[in-house]
Amino acid sequence: MRERMTSSEATKFVPKMKPDYKKFSDGPTTVAQSQYSAPNISWQTSSGVDLMKRIVQSELRDDEFLQGHLRRQRERHNQRGIVCDSIARPSSVLQRPNLIHANNVWVNEEYKFVFCSIPKVACTSWKSVLLVLNGVAMTTDQFSQDIIHENSGEWIKQLRHYSPQEQDHILKTYTKAMFSRDPFSRLLSAFQNKLSPNSSFARAFKWQAAIGTEILYEYRDGWKASRDPYDLKFSEFAQFVSSERGVNRVNRHWKMQTLMCMPCDIDYTILGHFETIEEDADFILQVIGADESVSFPSPKDSYPTNSSNRRTLTSHYETLTDDQLRDLYEFYRNDFELFGYSPPDRLNDET
Repeated sequence: MRERMTSSEATKFVPKMKPDYKKFSDGPTTVAQSQYSAPNISWQTSSGVDLMKRIVQSELRDDEFLQGHLRRQRERHNQRGIVCDSIARPSSVLQRPNLIHANNVWVNEEYKFVFCSIPKVACTSWKSVLLVLNGVAMTTDQFSQDIIHENSGEWIKQLRHYSPQEQDHILKTYTKAMFSRDPFSRLLSAFQNKLSPNSSFARAFKWQAAIGTEILYEYRDGWKASRDPYDLKFSEFAQFVSSERGVNRVNRHWKMQTLMCMPCDIDYTILGHFETIEEDADFILQVIGADESVSFPSPKDSYPTNSSNRRTLTSHYETLTDDQLRDLYEFYRNDFELFGYSPPDRLNDET
């Protein structure tokens, strides 16, 4: 069994950042070139047709598996289309400089795969998968979470490293995927991991000193870091996030997911959900033709916050006033609606 490489040893496996554009000249196999037909799911959108073509090219043959995932994708893409039609946006993705210069859109040329990562939505796990696909790592657990975060920008190609022409080609021809998460679960995860007084995250103190104390000064009359303990409450953090000051200082760990990956501007082939991540990840890996030895990692090496647990969610969000909850929902409304997440019951009770 191969021993783990250190981060310095792995550097020699890193592919050159400059892409070989000649490799892009061959387009994907067409449906007519394959003798296998995908399941008969009516889905006449560009993303649906694209996914069908990629399934035909892959070796997926489990009809029941395909039917279930295609229905799931059709529902998610239909919801995306409804919401995106109501949002004004530029006509071309390449007119969005905050996308083409973003450092969270990753590219794998061998499998023709693009992945947009979002913090607190298993982004480290997906980076570990990309490292295996790139040949930098032998397994998804080869490197620690800290090493992956520190080196992923050097070890994995990003869309921003390509020319506009290459970006356009990649976005039109590669399998593109992103994952979303219930906005309130993701926000709570960010708080518990980075800002909670009880956080087990090794570098939480840096976040608490930079952001947590600022919130305490804002919402606690007379609070002083030199005298008072750090005991930031989730309700104070939530109020800060949806406030004008918080909006102006939004951090990527709780920034709106629609702005992180721009699903109205990129026609993602597959829309995954954190809540069904193992099933969706398996589907993606099969669609792109990844080796059977590549599997989505378990969360054992992450910093679990239990923030998706319904009881944990309820106990934290019930500390918010009705106005705070409503303001927070309005801040994340596009995330809730576009990705098909239901509003909190308290907001439904108001109508």
